[in-house]
Amino acid sequence: MPAILLTAPAIEPVSLSEIKAYLKIDQDAEDDLLRAFISAARVHLEHITGCHLITQSWRILLEGPLGETFRLPLQPVSELLALHILEVDGTSTEIDIAGLSIFQTGNPAIIANLDGFLLSYRQRLQIDVETGFGPAAEDVPEPLRLAMKMIVAEWYERRLIADPAQIAALNKALQPMITPYRSIHL
Repeated sequence: MPAILLTAPAIEPVSLSEIKAYLKIDQDAEDDLLRAFISAARVHLEHITGCHLITQSWRILLEGPLGETFRLPLQPVSELLALHILEVDGTSTEIDIAGLSIFQTGNPAIIANLDGFLLSYRQRLQIDVETGFGPAAEDVPEPLRLAMKMIVAEWYERRLIADPAQIAALNKALQPMITPYRSIHL
């Protein structure tokens, strides 16, 4: 189930000024380093939770056959953008996205094929989706924003020197904040 990033998040869930306040940093000398840590912390948190934090768009390719419902590997799914059936010979047929419905009551999201189109073993379904909690930092649940701050603080303090004892301690501290948002893979 390959997923390809089409549009990256426009902002980060935690701003540079928020991180500097959290870390009690007054000077600007390490702003570039902090920005890099913020971005890397978002990607890391998205990886370990299975949830995209800020709005972004992705292309997902699913192999046929598909049933009346199927799961998407990206969470949370806020909108279906486009749908195509790809043939072995490279041709593509656009399908009306109104024929699909998102059920995001849990993770992963379930897509219902309301029109009942069939997809054979030799076909692939290409779905463009919008994921994330929303376009603004305030849309991201506060526990995930706090987890990002904690990750950046640890990386800033250690300057990426891996101390196995500290990694386990950080992971343990993050668990209560991120567990409710973790994607469940069946």
